[in-house]
Amino acid sequence: MPKKLGLVLGSGAARGWAHVGVLKGLKEIGIKPDVITGCSVGALVGGAHLLGALDEFQSWARTLKPLSALEHFTLKVRSGGLIDTKPAFEAFREYDKNIEDLPIPFAAVAADLGTGEEVTLTTGSVIDAARASSAIPVVFHAVLHGNRWLVDGALANPAPVSTARKLGADIVLSVDLNAVPRVLDRFEPRPTTVPAVITMPAPKKPGITGAVAKLIDETQGAIKRQFDFAKARADAAPHLFETAYASADIFQMHLARARARIDPPDILLRPDMRDAMPTSFDRADEFIEEGRRAILAQSGKLESLLQL
Repeated sequence: MPKKLGLVLGSGAARGWAHVGVLKGLKEIGIKPDVITGCSVGALVGGAHLLGALDEFQSWARTLKPLSALEHFTLKVRSGGLIDTKPAFEAFREYDKNIEDLPIPFAAVAADLGTGEEVTLTTGSVIDAARASSAIPVVFHAVLHGNRWLVDGALANPAPVSTARKLGADIVLSVDLNAVPRVLDRFEPRPTTVPAVITMPAPKKPGITGAVAKLIDETQGAIKRQFDFAKARADAAPHLFETAYASADIFQMHLARARARIDPPDILLRPDMRDAMPTSFDRADEFIEEGRRAILAQSGKLESLLQL
């Protein structure tokens, strides 16, 4: 009997473009997942794929610039968040189906505000499940699902491998977008052998032409400006938003690692997405290609596992 492949699409905001690349890569090598589970943006991409609306979802997401993204949502300070995502999701309602009517098993993972527990959504509206799974705390409104208030599943299980196995997967391919976090590396302690301040010696220009002396001055000036800029960055305190996204990345990295030790996938893809800001939706092609490269690099191993 053929092995069933479970595809796990993890959390990661705009990094989720890499999931599109993974799906494209799987199609390229002729492999279709038999089960898909997703968390946050992974639930969005996985759900859109199974609804046959991935192209439309991509077209919409490509319009999201860092500042213009709010045009697609509604600013309302209530329901535990600043932004109501319902208007954006309603734009895709015509594609919606119940999860149980999809061609293969699908699950979206969310977190219950009332109990703190992981909630696995395997019935009802795909769009409503994806919206609950991607409700980033404080930023997006919590979603009332039945009698539970749900938020982003990344708080409980950023890459739900265990869920894929429960839905019948024999081989699990997991895509972890938080494996390489966007830490604030400018605050990494300097080695003691490196001076905190680098001074530039005064140029010595005996016997050289004015043009060459000017070039030397300009070059040294440019280098000094770079050193001054680097020192200013290092001396600056972290600001609110970079602290928030770096903290979220670090949290999800450690939680995903811990969950992977408990529920290890058969193949773990860790595309390097450290340069992706949470709102970098305009870097779609770059991130899609990163996901495609990651899966193609593991294609031989995946084919071997599925043939065992």
